[in-house]
Amino acid sequence: MQTARAVLRERGYEQFLTLEVAQRCGVSEGTIYKYFKSKRDLLSQVAEEWFEEQLTEGPPQNHDEPIRERLFRVVWHNLQGIKREPALTRYVLLDLRADPQFRNTPAYQQNRRFAKVVMDVVKEGISRGELRDDVPLKLIRDIIFGAIEHQTWAFLRGEGDFSVDDSAAGIADVITRGIGLAEPKAPPTPPGEAGYAAAIERLEAVTRDLKAELAQLRRAKPAPKASK
Repeated sequence: MQTARAVLRERGYEQFLTLEVAQRCGVSEGTIYKYFKSKRDLLSQVAEEWFEEQLTEGPPQNHDEPIRERLFRVVWHNLQGIKREPALTRYVLLDLRADPQFRNTPAYQQNRRFAKVVMDVVKEGISRGELRDDVPLKLIRDIIFGAIEHQTWAFLRGEGDFSVDDSAAGIADVITRGIGLAEPKAPPTPPGEAGYAAAIERLEAVTRDLKAELAQLRRAKPAPKASK
């Protein structure tokens, strides 16, 4: 499996050959198929091993840190894993995940566990009052992992690079500032003596105007006709 991972890293999953794995291991290609049902089975187990490494090597959880810093760390860890294994990431995204049976695989369950690590940070932010509680968690999850994929896609296609630090900081900022709770508004400052005097003067002016209009209406009212 270690040799298969090395070949995958060098060739990409599109050019991956079990024959080359066998040759590097000094065995026949048939020997490979004694242990793995197919090329896909071999690559799937390599992916599962990678997921398990990602979960085991996850960032330390310091619950005293602000949520923004904790979210930065878990997103950074995900991005760093992609940076180290672009060919394996491409295989997971383009081939393994596209399989209709993906939800029945160990890799899918591992992927859910990794997503849970990220979402547990978000949930803690909500419980601590640092993040809003009126945004669906599924939407937040999609925003985070959608952003990770878009930040890395050109790199995975071999068309550019990305900064793990900048991308993780940007995603953490978008989430914490986008659904972070606003600072509570300060209560209105009561007016001073001059403020009260000005308010009273305005009320008195309005009262005078109303009295003048009422007097005009009374003078303009026609006298009632005498009854026969």
